[in-house]
Amino acid sequence: MITHKNLLMALLVLVMAVPVFAQQFEGKTIREVRIDGLERVSEQLIRSQLEVQPGQTYNQVAISRDIRRLYDTTFFSSIKADATLSGDEVVLTYIVEEKRVISEIKIIGNDKVRDRAIRGVLGWREGDTFLEDGYNEEREAVLNLYQSKGIANTTVDIVVEEVGPSRVRITYVIDEGKKARIRSIAFEGNDALSDRQLRKGMQTKRRWWFIGGKYDEDKLEADLEGVLDKYGNHGRLEAAVAGTELAYSESGKGLDITIQVQEGPEYTVGTLETANNEVFDDDEIVGLLEVQAGDVHNKGQVEADAQLVSKGYADSGYINAAVTPQVTLDRDSKTTHIVHRVEEGDLKYVREIKITGNDVTRDEVVRREIFVVPGERFDGALLEASKRRLESTEYYDAIRMSMEEVEDDDRFANLLIDVEEGRTGFWNFGAGYSTDDGFGGYTELRFDNFDITNWPSFSGGGQQFRIRLNIGQRRTEYNLSFTDPEFLGYPIVFGVDLFDESYEYEGGSDYTQESQGAQIRLGKVLSPYVTARTALSYRSINYSDLGTGPFSAYYPYIGGDVTISTIWGINRTTTDSRRDPSSGSSHDLQLELAGIGGDNNFWKLDHDSTWYWSLDEESKWVLSYRSRQGIGFPFGDSDVIPLSDRYFAGGTSTVRGYDSRDIGPKRPRYGFIGDDESVGGELRLVNNIEVKYKASKFFRLYGFIDAGGVWLEPSDFGFGDMRYSAGIGIGFDIPRMGPIRLDYGVPLNADEDQGSGRFHLQGGFRF
Repeated sequence: MITHKNLLMALLVLVMAVPVFAQQFEGKTIREVRIDGLERVSEQLIRSQLEVQPGQTYNQVAISRDIRRLYDTTFFSSIKADATLSGDEVVLTYIVEEKRVISEIKIIGNDKVRDRAIRGVLGWREGDTFLEDGYNEEREAVLNLYQSKGIANTTVDIVVEEVGPSRVRITYVIDEGKKARIRSIAFEGNDALSDRQLRKGMQTKRRWWFIGGKYDEDKLEADLEGVLDKYGNHGRLEAAVAGTELAYSESGKGLDITIQVQEGPEYTVGTLETANNEVFDDDEIVGLLEVQAGDVHNKGQVEADAQLVSKGYADSGYINAAVTPQVTLDRDSKTTHIVHRVEEGDLKYVREIKITGNDVTRDEVVRREIFVVPGERFDGALLEASKRRLESTEYYDAIRMSMEEVEDDDRFANLLIDVEEGRTGFWNFGAGYSTDDGFGGYTELRFDNFDITNWPSFSGGGQQFRIRLNIGQRRTEYNLSFTDPEFLGYPIVFGVDLFDESYEYEGGSDYTQESQGAQIRLGKVLSPYVTARTALSYRSINYSDLGTGPFSAYYPYIGGDVTISTIWGINRTTTDSRRDPSSGSSHDLQLELAGIGGDNNFWKLDHDSTWYWSLDEESKWVLSYRSRQGIGFPFGDSDVIPLSDRYFAGGTSTVRGYDSRDIGPKRPRYGFIGDDESVGGELRLVNNIEVKYKASKFFRLYGFIDAGGVWLEPSDFGFGDMRYSAGIGIGFDIPRMGPIRLDYGVPLNADEDQGSGRFHLQGGFRF
């Protein structure tokens, strides 16, 4: 690059060298001024910069000034002046060499790194002057980029082509090497925390056989921040990452990462205070905090404590409250001074609820899911519950809640709810397989935001309508269902179901059951977490392939053909997610009473509870425990609970490792001879403990222990009849195609005819 210093030196040499050369032209008239070498630059533009003109007397100093001005235009890499005599006059020629401009930059051969990332490290830019001495810098910049991405053995060739007057095209020809897989991640300088503790939760992972281990610079940077956060959570508030070292194997296929850390001293909490709080006193706030004076300072928990206090204010109507923890270090005593500074704001009441974005859905469909009531104070817990309710409808792709101040009254604010409506009408068809049901195919027409009165779109009313046909190896099902969450304008759920099903049982039981019927449902939301329901059900049952009439094992338990029953239930759910919960619980209690008509008289009481606990901060490890109990008795003219309503256990949904219905009382198929067949019972207990590891967004690993038992009558109960199993499983949740889960259970105390282990597969594909 030509600098001002170099230019002045060149002009100085030129001025010193030309006196003898210029003597022969001194005093002579300049006849013509020529410019030689122009290709891209306008001659008119250059002549406008010249001081020397035809007719003037030759002046070497003026020529030097012209050369300096032409250099200042930045168009030229070299400029010379040449003078010749034409008779008694001088012909002056400025000989210029134009700088070459980069007109185009092309990048080819890059599959693993985007063009944008490569262009970001280049020194050359389109429109810039082409400098030939930049080859090595450009090549090294691209190679360093690939090195940072974990891609070794990359080569870069730079091809420069003339594409016009003083214009060049530069092509970077990249031959990408194989992306290295991470072999190891090690730490140096860590004593307080082990390598395993520091690696836990990192997105950057070592390869496992041929899986994973890809290096991503952005992920590693985020992981280094996470390492410092972990030290902060263990009182090491001055921890630092001194550096990282990437070492490639000779083949370039392996990468070893070493992270140097400086742990710093451990800090404990010396004093803990609150400031600016008036609504709640110091003791109330401090009592909520997890980190107390004398504890090791936990950076993450101190922030979480502040959020917890903010939530407490929001739940009490102070929705603008903010709590900021200010931490001061005493480096001499290695203690911290924590002050939770509170900005309480004003107590706010709801003036109005404004809904936007619902172009299809009626306002009242959104409002009925909102627990906050105009005129009452804001409640943060109810706002969160309202958002969960709206999300559970699955009508919306996004839901945003915010607050709008009311100008004329500081006590009030408006609640703003903005929704982005998603697709709520579906036609699906697909195929699937499960161990209990075999292969099957289905088609389904479903509207999740249906409105039976809104012709012709039939949408926006928040109703659900579904028609489903399922034809499979063992199950054939026709089902029509309609649900209105707000029946006739009242906050009552109303629903109707019509069904015709046929199921061929295999495993512990071996017969075919055909069912036709209908059900009318009513429900009521009692609180953000509790709903109650009731139903009137009609079922007509027919059996085939039972065996030899009165000698069949099933004959005493067939019961009548028609069952008419009422169902009463209550449910309480506090899980953080309906689809994939990590915390909270779900509890359901149901009573069914049959005998207000029909051929069967019995009652059944069923309980089903599940609890979820996150075992780590990221909720990758989740422990769940499910407990189910059912008990029933016949009464009146009925001696037994009919076969279709009896309890069974064993198989995919109860105790894995056993065949379907393989646990419980059995009878010989033909009275006194033949295989034993499960006939079900009037009492059932099932318990499941499961650990889930969320390996990725779509992949899950499971470990489980199941226990269950069925007794012919409640008086037969004994823990010795319980059957146990243990196993492992994997699961996939494939977008637009559906979940797949494969479990393998091993019976722990099986009878001789119950086998030693069994796979359980559930899966379906939507098209």
